[in-house]
Amino acid sequence: MDAMQAIESRQPASGGSIFIVILLFAWVLLSLNFIFTLPDMEHFAPDIGGHVQYSQLIHQFKKLPSPYHGWQTYQPPLYYLINQFLRPDSPDHILYVRLFSIVYGAVFLVCCHVIMNYWSIPKPAQLLSLVYCMSIPAFVHLFTTYNNDALVSALAAAIIAAAVGFYFSRKRSLLVLLFVLAALGMYAKYNIVLLLGAIGLFLCSAVAIKAVTVRTAALILLPLAVGSLMIVPYLKMHTFRHTGKYLMHNAEASDMWPFWHIGQQSGFAAFFFKPPAITNGEWDHPYAFDRNYHVELSPEISWWTKGTYVSSVLSTSLLGEFNFSRKAPAADTWAWITVWIQVLLLCALSYRRRDLRSVSWFVLLVLLVHGLFIRFSHPFFINANYRFFAWITIPLAVLTAARVHECRCTSGRKYYMILALLAGGILAHVIFMNMLNSQLAASFSN
Repeated sequence: MDAMQAIESRQPASGGSIFIVILLFAWVLLSLNFIFTLPDMEHFAPDIGGHVQYSQLIHQFKKLPSPYHGWQTYQPPLYYLINQFLRPDSPDHILYVRLFSIVYGAVFLVCCHVIMNYWSIPKPAQLLSLVYCMSIPAFVHLFTTYNNDALVSALAAAIIAAAVGFYFSRKRSLLVLLFVLAALGMYAKYNIVLLLGAIGLFLCSAVAIKAVTVRTAALILLPLAVGSLMIVPYLKMHTFRHTGKYLMHNAEASDMWPFWHIGQQSGFAAFFFKPPAITNGEWDHPYAFDRNYHVELSPEISWWTKGTYVSSVLSTSLLGEFNFSRKAPAADTWAWITVWIQVLLLCALSYRRRDLRSVSWFVLLVLLVHGLFIRFSHPFFINANYRFFAWITIPLAVLTAARVHECRCTSGRKYYMILALLAGGILAHVIFMNMLNSQLAASFSN
């Protein structure tokens, strides 16, 4: 058996129910703290009104609404069908959905644990890495919101875990699982194709440098491709029947927002100008720093996710919101940039396979060049969107845990330095998140 066969036949490390209990207990504490420190309607979930409306329309009419019926009804229906089991007729329906979103976060974390088990990473390193990642405000925000991004992110993590599991174990049942997860992902949110495309590009690159066999890549990609096509009947019999189009976006689905023409881009342009690490704002204005910026356009949205500096930080990734052309708390800006640099260093030092490392650095270089191009060609509001960040959490958690384990085996001094770094990061995240919550709650009590 050669080295490649030995790697690919690796079995997962033995699990531990106590580890899972500790991990999920920490996650529940963090998420409940966030949910109950902000009122339901003021937790700044993007497009929350449209998502709630979708669920209410299904409950009221006992059928799927047409794409033109509501603000978000162009979305696939799985998330909103699940919400029908969460008391849609109750005044506390939003709270119930937010609490159930904690389950999606738990699925995400357990999938990360499964991936780390295949890499034989010890439980203490796993726990520290995952608690660090789950404490990031963007992660907590994602999995405590009324938004279908929570569901699709959990399914994305499950897809990656199943793909890694098949790569190592060759269990054919995981191919069936990949098919089911890809189909569910498409019925949860169409942007799951970004993840499926990323898996395809990575496997093709790995095949090109002979890090993965063609057969292995094909066996993983085939069920993902076929599963994603299961959305076609829905698009044909529902979306196309009502609209004459197979795919739609927010601007096409609603006529209630007169300002959608501002900075509106075509579908291709919107995809190109939103790389996964640095994304531009939805309008060509640095509105994130001014709560009342859009009041003259629509008074109803002065409270929403893009309304204040702190709320925008809360809903984005490690970097948070920053714009050097306008006044913003410098300490927040440099704190997030410092954390991001530390994360990159941890990841860079964790790659042990030179061939896969070269692929990863190539992808990173492309994203960096792309991001810089967008930054200087469109010098306005720039942020890293939390829904893209959620998928980045998986390699971040795995690589951080691997680095902790490596340092424990090779250098005691580096090991304790990394422990201090991660522990300090967890504490900083929790303090920062509670400060934001207090500031947000105070701003809306005035």
